[in-house]
Amino acid sequence: MPPLTERLKSLRALQAVATHGSTAQAAQAMHTSQPAVTRSIQELEKFCGLDLFSRATRGMAPTPIGALLAKRTETLFLHLSHGATEAIAAAPPATRRPPAMQRFASTVSPSGLRSLVAIAAAGSEGAAAALLGVTQPAVHAALQSLEQSLGVHLFHKLATGTQLAPAGEALLRRAKLALAEIRAMEGDLAAWRGEVRGRIVVGVLPLSVSSFLTSALEALLRRHPNIQVQVVDGTYESLVQQLLSADVDAIAGALRNDAPAEDIRQHHLFDDDLVIVARAGHPCLAGAAPSLRDLLHWEWVMPLPDTPADLVLRQLFRAQGLEPPARSVRASSPMLTQAFVMQAGRLALGSRVQAESQQGPLRIVPLALPSTRRRIGMATRAMGEPSHDLQLFLDACKAAIHTA
Repeated sequence: MPPLTERLKSLRALQAVATHGSTAQAAQAMHTSQPAVTRSIQELEKFCGLDLFSRATRGMAPTPIGALLAKRTETLFLHLSHGATEAIAAAPPATRRPPAMQRFASTVSPSGLRSLVAIAAAGSEGAAAALLGVTQPAVHAALQSLEQSLGVHLFHKLATGTQLAPAGEALLRRAKLALAEIRAMEGDLAAWRGEVRGRIVVGVLPLSVSSFLTSALEALLRRHPNIQVQVVDGTYESLVQQLLSADVDAIAGALRNDAPAEDIRQHHLFDDDLVIVARAGHPCLAGAAPSLRDLLHWEWVMPLPDTPADLVLRQLFRAQGLEPPARSVRASSPMLTQAFVMQAGRLALGSRVQAESQQGPLRIVPLALPSTRRRIGMATRAMGEPSHDLQLFLDACKAAIHTA
């Protein structure tokens, strides 16, 4: 039986019936026949193994699971519609065909979306075909159809393969977001049957408080072992781009005072202060509490340039008429930073909550750092609702904070 990604036509019918309340009115809105809409709904219900609508003489109303799928379907097609608009805006003016973007969301094929994502990942039609398990001509035809449906060039042919044009890059982001909504629907259906499963990718920022994250993930996986979790680290800017392209589902770490984009929703969990950390036995821990000037005698692991942590540290030193540490390396990886602290004896900026929660030879240097309190939490996409597995993870994060 074809997967849900192959059922865009049925999902369009689902959204139309949920919106208009009958197959007859949905058929008018979709410019198709009532039997075609009825057949699409029946096929989708058979695939799901669930009733998506309750039928009565006065019309059709979505069941709870039907309403949930219809809501995600609305978000899916909004992404495709926005993708068409953004792709055409990114194309040279002479090649734009505005009417095309109005039809795109209702006519785009699943194979076109999958081929777009595959060609971006693989770099050539042959490699994309191998990735999808189809033939190279099938990928070529799907990509051609995608370009024709929008009337703009999405790709550049190179001697080494295929590269996305700016219009292709714009469409790619929305295509990945649309496919993420389908994965969320698959998770909804599994949960409705009592099978909680899915895949979550969590991005972790430098100077994050990983202790609460570890507790949350352990609790989540003990209760739902069929959820797959991948944790990646990166800079704020890189992780935000991955979040907005559905490559990452949530970002854990320090929140910004203002969300960086209207597409991002921030979830505040707790507050945390920055501290200077050293390994146990470090000379700076002997005797009286050191000053910032004293700490310039030792080598440091500094945050990446122009990050919030880097700006804070530079401001602290310059407020006392000092230049920031010159003998330093810069790192964004929490593991690499800790390795430099523990193995090389360097000093570094760290999280108070994280340092206090660790049982090991890591110590907080007894020097107050004023005005370094940060709001710690999660950032997710604002458009649509979190997938079932992602919501379970967010709930586990809140529970981990309350039980800490």
